[in-house]
Amino acid sequence: VEETFKALSGSKTKIIHIATHGFYLPNKGDALENSGLVFAGANNFWNTPSSGQQGIGFDDGILTAKEISHLNLQGTDLVVMSACQTGLGEVTGEGVFGLQRAFKKAGVQTLLMSLWEVDDEATRIMMSEFYKALMQCAGKREALERAQNCVKQHTFICNGKEVSGKDPYYWAAFVMMD
Repeated sequence: VEETFKALSGSKTKIIHIATHGFYLPNKGDALENSGLVFAGANNFWNTPSSGQQGIGFDDGILTAKEISHLNLQGTDLVVMSACQTGLGEVTGEGVFGLQRAFKKAGVQTLLMSLWEVDDEATRIMMSEFYKALMQCAGKREALERAQNCVKQHTFICNGKEVSGKDPYYWAAFVMMD
C-alpha cells in the first residue's frame, strides 16, 4: 500500500522492488503529478467524483512522482520497477520528467525501469534471472544483460502463436539508469 512505501523514506533500504502498475499521462500538465505508481485503493480514488482534490500527502493508492520526489531515499542503491511504462515522462531540455526524475531527486542511485507495456511471463523470467545474477555477485548492468539473454532463449505465446524471446519486445523494454 502507499503508506508502506512512504514509510521507506529515511530507512536506507538497499534495494526496492516495485511490482505494480505505473502510469504517465502525457499532455496533462505537471509531469511529476501525472506520472506515478498504482497501489491498493487507487480504483476507489479514481472512481470518486471528487478525486484529485486531496493533494500531495493524501494516501489514495496513487503514488505520484511528485510525492516520490519528496521522500528521502538516500542510501537506496537500486529501485526496480517491474511495471509497464515506468521510464516514460515529459522530455525537456533538462531530461525526462517522470518517475525516474522523482526517484533520482529522492536520492536513489540506480533505476531499472521499462519503456513500454511489458509481457508478464517475460518480465517474471527477466526479474528472476536478474536477481539470481545479482546474488551471484554480478554487477547490476551485467545482471541485467544476463537476464535479457535468458529471456532471448525462451518462447512466448502471443495471439495463439509461439514467438521467439529474441524479439526485442520481450527483453528490451527494461533499461537501467545510474
